[in-house]
Amino acid sequence: MIAEHKTDVSTNRTIGSLKGQQEGPLVVLLTGMHGNEYIGVQAVEEVLGILKDSDGLVRGKALAIRANLKALKHKVRYIDEDMNRIWFPSIIEKIRTTPEESLSSSERVEVKRLLRVLDQIENQYGSYPTIMVDIHTFSAEGSMFTLPDQEPGQIDLLSEIYAPMVLGIGRSLHGTALKYYQKRGLFSFGLEGGQHENSVTKKNIIASVMLLLRAVGCIDSEGYRPEMMEDFQKHLKSQTHHLPVQTEVVYQHLIEEGDDFKMRPGYKNFQPVKEGQWLASDRSGRIVAQCDGYVLMPLYQQQGREGFFIIKEQE
Repeated sequence: MIAEHKTDVSTNRTIGSLKGQQEGPLVVLLTGMHGNEYIGVQAVEEVLGILKDSDGLVRGKALAIRANLKALKHKVRYIDEDMNRIWFPSIIEKIRTTPEESLSSSERVEVKRLLRVLDQIENQYGSYPTIMVDIHTFSAEGSMFTLPDQEPGQIDLLSEIYAPMVLGIGRSLHGTALKYYQKRGLFSFGLEGGQHENSVTKKNIIASVMLLLRAVGCIDSEGYRPEMMEDFQKHLKSQTHHLPVQTEVVYQHLIEEGDDFKMRPGYKNFQPVKEGQWLASDRSGRIVAQCDGYVLMPLYQQQGREGFFIIKEQE
């Protein structure tokens, strides 16, 4: 079993953990894979605080973890390489078998240390599921969304948190922790909570996690602080009611070193775009939309290799 403890020291990998009186699912809240996405850490700290103050967790367990401690300390996406692009089985196996002092980057050291925690929790509860929530934020304005796999049970569960679902991103993004654990059969999904610095992003994440905990039975579905839970529902619905429920990635713009990529100002998540619309520029000139759809995660930060995605509503 994982030790029960909580700390407010930002250099500690475990943010905190809570255990209900009854057995149930283990919900793992993975935060800070990118160090400039620290608002996810703060949101999860608040979730644990809410639950602890009100004895809210009645079943199962919630465990919250920081991933890239060094990058979080410096509030940058990464130190040497993107920690969320190296989760290939061959690389992970090499990290496991290589001493820390011989690893080639800060992020590989962080992965090795993170695995010491994640290896303990993977499928530890037997008949009760382990659910991993990979929490992120993004550089553009616009709506939050989730990144599920296409398993029907996961789609049904995520409909309980009223966030748009973007399917197929795993085919475009390679080497992510989310894809690694999905392929290992762990019930895992991505939660993109909002723009890095927007004050609403923290509430998006808090509300989503609380509604998820209720949906999986970790907190009482009827009697637990109904006014607060209703406020979380109303908040998320107000943010997303006008957006398509399910979309799929149809285009990804990758940035190569030296491209001098610059997104045109003003684009935000789920903004409709038309084929041929000028979206960005690089050293070769204008970059236009390859098809009609919605733009997703337009890049407005220095670090990152994905300039933008285009998604379409599922028919």
